Amino acid sequence: MDENKFGHDQSQYERPNLPYRCGRASLWQTPCNNGPETNGTCGGIQECTPFLKNDRWECRRDKRFGGPCEEGPGSRGECSIQRPPCAPRSTLRTIRGRLVVLAVGVVLALIGSSLALDPSVGSMISISNAGPLSKSHAKFTEKVGCSSCHAAHGTGPIGWIKAVFNDSDLSSQCVNCHSFGGPSFKAHNANMSPERKVADTQCVMCHLEHSGSTVSTKSLTPEQCNSCHKKDFESFEHGHPEFSGKYPYFNRNSIKFDHSSHLNKHFENPKFSDKSPKSCIGCHTITLSDREVRPNIYEVICASCHDSQIKKKELILLRLPELMQNLIDQKSLVQACNFPNAHAKMEEEFLSISTEQPALVSAFLLNIPDDDPEAYEQPLQDLILAMAEESSVPFTELIDSQTETSMSKRLLAGLNPEVLKRAACSWGLNQEYESPSEAKFGGWYADMLEVRYKTAGHGDPVAKSWVEFALAVSKQQDDEDKASRAVAMRDQILSVKDGVGGCVKCHAITEVKESSGGTRLVVDWGYKNEDGRPYVTYKHDDHIEILGAKNSCSTCHIVNKEVDYMASYKEFDAGKWVSNFDPIRKKTCMQCHSETQINLECQNCHKYHFKPSFKKDMLTVKAEHPSSTL
Repeated sequence: MDENKFGHDQSQYERPNLPYRCGRASLWQTPCNNGPETNGTCGGIQECTPFLKNDRWECRRDKRFGGPCEEGPGSRGECSIQRPPCAPRSTLRTIRGRLVVLAVGVVLALIGSSLALDPSVGSMISISNAGPLSKSHAKFTEKVGCSSCHAAHGTGPIGWIKAVFNDSDLSSQCVNCHSFGGPSFKAHNANMSPERKVADTQCVMCHLEHSGSTVSTKSLTPEQCNSCHKKDFESFEHGHPEFSGKYPYFNRNSIKFDHSSHLNKHFENPKFSDKSPKSCIGCHTITLSDREVRPNIYEVICASCHDSQIKKKELILLRLPELMQNLIDQKSLVQACNFPNAHAKMEEEFLSISTEQPALVSAFLLNIPDDDPEAYEQPLQDLILAMAEESSVPFTELIDSQTETSMSKRLLAGLNPEVLKRAACSWGLNQEYESPSEAKFGGWYADMLEVRYKTAGHGDPVAKSWVEFALAVSKQQDDEDKASRAVAMRDQILSVKDGVGGCVKCHAITEVKESSGGTRLVVDWGYKNEDGRPYVTYKHDDHIEILGAKNSCSTCHIVNKEVDYMASYKEFDAGKWVSNFDPIRKKTCMQCHSETQINLECQNCHKYHFKPSFKKDMLTVKAEHPSSTL
């Protein structure tokens, strides 16, 4: 680098670190050659400073000012051309420094004067008072005061002055009371992947206090949201992204209810038209409904049509099949059943009273084929003899051997051991069992060649247990033959037409992943909570109040008649499910929410925090002060 680049005879550089600049430069943009002195006096009254060389004075005027003058220096080395002195001016750096000192002095004076004024004594208001708190914070902090949030409060003037020059972490005070379902200082309390570099957030970035009791600290403006999001937009009407392709039907329903077939087929049928609802609210409850509008209970909206269907669908536990020969030890049978000896006589030629196949449930429990008499007759007749001797004990052992946890108590609940024993005794003699009474109100019973369970009604615990048992055993068989029998039993129990209670006609079955890496099948007995979109909110009751209860639902929710809704439930994979309705698009909302009608701000539909709540210790403090309200 050229050392003389900024020399006085090479450049107009004015040394800004010095406190003064040339007065001529501030007026005419032509500074004098020498510039001002450091004490603020003019150093440019001469054109140059002559230089003594070999006993001769030489003019050293800069080329910018005409080079050496004709007169030249005097005999004593004085410059022959003299200029009137200028008044040097302070540099910008000096002026800024003075302003900074002045500002700091004013701030210190204001702090001092505010500390000197006590508003609790006189009528004057201290300028250090930021203003009244919101209603909730004012009540909660009325005993502790400002130090509830401001750590510097009460530390005296020195502490206040230190606080001016140090960052105050108010957010750490906020989380003493407030808690969230994720990291407190991450955007939206979301657990983001480490690859995403997202800056920490602070509560005061959005929430402002000291605005009085009438201002909510939770209210935000769209501009505040746009300050962080990369893709900002002017309003919902102008710039808001289009809704996703499935919105708002992302998750499979727990209940398989085909709106298309019910609205266009069943409700139009004269047999059921008197029972059908007149509008959507005939089934759906809109009172206090927000994003989800659940239907009413089964007994209110479904039972009038479906109750009789549920009771007709029974479970067959055991069936006496076609046998080639009687292999039961008659002496043991007579002893177990306490028969007279006459019952022990064998027929000369055995002719089975049954021409049926074994029930799929017992075929699975015994692990026998249901279409090969030679293979199944010995195990089945051994089971019949065991039933005659011990009643339900053999079934209990067979069921509990199939699962890790015992399920026999639930599966065989209400089974009368004496009925099971009498049926086994009759079948052991190759005779049909005549039931003394009909199972009119549901439950276990034996009749002719079968042991059956009749569903008592909706929500029958035994029927539900058999569905869960069939799902559990069909996913945990290592033997190929037994696995196929488990699936055959499962398909029969889950059959929409013949399954016990017809449970799966309405209740969805889903394959879920386990922590071990495997999968299992579960049945959705109840409605699932909607947790997939925690940052989206929607209030149906507000919209229904405006649009009217009769036809407001169909304004947004339009049935898609082309979709095979029920077929999407045949697979256990919930990802293959399709909705019964067309997705809702942004233009649907814009029918009302536009700049000319009802404007829409971010907070009307979106939440910032994930599962906000209060900490237990904060609630304990609140309980000690009954007068406080949050």
